[in-house]
Amino acid sequence: MTALVYEGVDVKGGYGTVLRTTGRQEDDGSQSSQKWFMLTMLSVLSAINQGICYSYAPISSIVEDRWEQRLPSEHLITIFFISYIPCSFIGSWIMDRRGLRFGVLLGGFLQAVGAGLRYFACSFGTLDEVYLTMAGQTLASLAMAFMVNSPAVLSANWFPPSKRATSTSVALNANNVGTAVVYLTAPFLVFSSDEVPAYNLYVAILAVVSWVVALVFFRSSPKPRQGFSVIPDSTAHDEYDWGQWKNAFTHSGFWHTVVAFSLAECVVNAISALLGKFLSATRFSNEQVGLAGAAFIISSLVGGQLISHYVDKLRNHKAAMQLCLLLTAIALALFRLVPKVEVHATLACLLFLGVVLGPMQPIVLELGVECAYPTSEATVAALQQLCGNFFSALVVPGLSALQRTNVAATEGISPSYFYTSPEWIMVFMTMVTFVVFCSFDGKHKRFHFETTVILPHTRHQDQETTDSTATVTKDSFRDFFFARLLSANFCFLV
Repeated sequence: MTALVYEGVDVKGGYGTVLRTTGRQEDDGSQSSQKWFMLTMLSVLSAINQGICYSYAPISSIVEDRWEQRLPSEHLITIFFISYIPCSFIGSWIMDRRGLRFGVLLGGFLQAVGAGLRYFACSFGTLDEVYLTMAGQTLASLAMAFMVNSPAVLSANWFPPSKRATSTSVALNANNVGTAVVYLTAPFLVFSSDEVPAYNLYVAILAVVSWVVALVFFRSSPKPRQGFSVIPDSTAHDEYDWGQWKNAFTHSGFWHTVVAFSLAECVVNAISALLGKFLSATRFSNEQVGLAGAAFIISSLVGGQLISHYVDKLRNHKAAMQLCLLLTAIALALFRLVPKVEVHATLACLLFLGVVLGPMQPIVLELGVECAYPTSEATVAALQQLCGNFFSALVVPGLSALQRTNVAATEGISPSYFYTSPEWIMVFMTMVTFVVFCSFDGKHKRFHFETTVILPHTRHQDQETTDSTATVTKDSFRDFFFARLLSANFCFLV
């Protein structure tokens, strides 16, 4: 966890000082561009990791034929879910002890080696290729703990509170960018099993180049300006506090965020992994499935950025999450009810689902960090992702088997009972999560800690602070108005 060093800032009337981290002082032009460059590098590495995870999903029939049906492609996705469970503890410990840079570079190295091994596996016979591909996939999956646990840490180190939800959303949604790129490229690069090696080579080159760039340029935190001091995050603790993993759940509302994050993670993983199977008995070609998958992911990115931007300003995390959960259930129901032969209607449902599903993870991650403070950002991200991946490891293979059974038994005709339909099962899980999250009672502890008035001060800047407060009051009134409008709309929907 990054140590926080504070400076005094005058407030209205001179009655006290506002706590503000000196490591995130007002940006000059160079530092502002630098923090976005750090965010971009982390996002690219995270996107490549997710791309490796789902690299065979859009071309599952081709690679499964190449492997002589010895390895279902969704098993390679499940490897990521399972390996994250033990690695989340190690990844969080490494980043808290050695810093953000060390963890990100280690993750980038692991996924580069794993991607390279998948390419070299293509030089062997079928059985050896299957085993080596699984080994490479496993190596790449070890990097997941460093990629998905890093966004909240980077936001805390580089960004002020007003931009953290946005920056966290960018880095988290980079996972979805990786999946979108795979859906956009794989069906147009691989038309037969002979083209799989070249496809694996492209992925390996991207992984290696991105790691080299991060090795040269990536930093854990900004360099302090003259007169400021920041304690490096690698020296924040003499001993790692393993008790914070258990203590996080003692904070009011934290377990609600874990439940919501797990649901969002599971739905995203299920749609991304099984979209080809959902559309396999319809008129969708492989290229159309790829475009539909990319459209779903891109819509989730757009929705995530738009809603996270307003959540940053209004700090109305709970209402936003409730609204997203309710609309996600509606979108899943529409996706189930619309005949899959209706290409445009199916695509519209996917776009709607992406827009309302995309904001959930970044919002609930920031909310978890807020209500579990002073638990470290890496630990909060690890706990949420751990539970999300464990839930996905249980649910996604079951939904996959159920969908395969339905397609084989009914030749594409949707089952009548909700418990035999993957879509209806996801609707049910989403509504249960909505009911659970309605009882969320967590507090924004980190935000309050960073803006607490603590020390007496002089009044020599009364006039300046009065003028600045007038401007802030106008912005606060506008934000309050939009917050009330959002709450009113949500209550109307309920």
